Amino acid sequence: MKRTLILIRHTKSNWGDFSEPDFDRPIKKDRIDDAKNMAVKLKELGVEPDLIICSPAKRTRQTVEYFCDKLKYDYDKIQFDKRIYESTAEDVLGVVRETDPGIKTLVVVGHNPSLTHLANMFAENSIDEVPTTGVVWLEFAIKSWEIYRLTPCKLKAFLTPKTI
Repeated sequence: MKRTLILIRHTKSNWGDFSEPDFDRPIKKDRIDDAKNMAVKLKELGVEPDLIICSPAKRTRQTVEYFCDKLKYDYDKIQFDKRIYESTAEDVLGVVRETDPGIKTLVVVGHNPSLTHLANMFAENSIDEVPTTGVVWLEFAIKSWEIYRLTPCKLKAFLTPKTI
């Protein structure tokens, strides 16, 4: 059975106010088109999430709104998981492993370096860095979300705002 895991890094955040806690930093207004364009690209590629799990940080919540809009996913159905914020790849993988086996397409919206490290556990070719609003699309032939470093996987796409 095919399982699709799509990792999305949040859109570029605004560093304008250094007194603002990292968790509360919004996305940069001049980079909103990155989120909109990437969401449109995923729609064109036929992505239909069964579940979206997102870091609760402000920049990830704002980023995922654009994806929900274009992918026709109900924002109220997003699962916000604080373990994805300031996480390791293993933390994110733990969240993925808890996913109900009935979910076929899972989208995780989070941060670096954990998303890059997680992608590199499975991608055939090393990814130097998942940039802001970057997408890593992985496909597994598995019955549940019990995936580990050696679980066979295909990198279906690595998309960045500059490559779409």
